[in-house]
Amino acid sequence: MARSPAKTGPPTGGSGGRRPRRLTAYFRGVWDELRKVVWPTWPELTRMTGVVVVTVVLFSLLIGGADYALGYAVKPIYVQNTSTSTPTSSAAPASTATPSSSASASATATPSASPSS
Repeated sequence: MARSPAKTGPPTGGSGGRRPRRLTAYFRGVWDELRKVVWPTWPELTRMTGVVVVTVVLFSLLIGGADYALGYAVKPIYVQNTSTSTPTSSAAPASTATPSSSASASATATPSASPSS
């Protein structure tokens, strides 16, 4: 049995490079492959869909729980203690005036604020 030598160069056959025929041949090949697929029955499809939904719910609970736990553990590191960083009203000096008295004091302290007749 003698083999013929392999041909070199562009492939022969087909549409010769014209686009419409190549596109039609492509979709014909896709259609042929889709006919070979073994499609699931309705009971199989519902069972597999249920498995996917349960898996998504379980993983979302797992990731959400881990996020909550890590947030709970890390939050004290980033939150500053507010009682030591800001002075409270009881620690304010006694010489501080109330807003109403400071407003009246500023009105009397500036004589140019009243119009002269």
